[in-house]
Amino acid sequence: MSGAQAAIVITGRPDVSKYASIASAFIWLTAEELGIGVGFGAVYHSEDQEESERRETYARQALNIPLDRRIVAILGLGYPEVKPKAKKMLSRDETVFYEKYE
Repeated sequence: MSGAQAAIVITGRPDVSKYASIASAFIWLTAEELGIGVGFGAVYHSEDQEESERRETYARQALNIPLDRRIVAILGLGYPEVKPKAKKMLSRDETVFYEKYE
């Protein structure tokens, strides 16, 4: 995030909704459409609870985020110096299955 021109911290309130993470996808898609590069900063670490807590505590304290909010992710934003190469997408036949996984 240190090289990002801006960042968006996505928070959620578990007592209100469990779907805050979907915001990341919509922000990412909108940024891409506008030609803005996005870097995903994971806060939650599925294999290391201590690391998750360390990351969340750091962001919470740095940004004065209230305790009733969980920090879902941080998105770094900026205009890339070089446009990345287009990714080779898998064909639909390789990714969409009907009635059973093949």
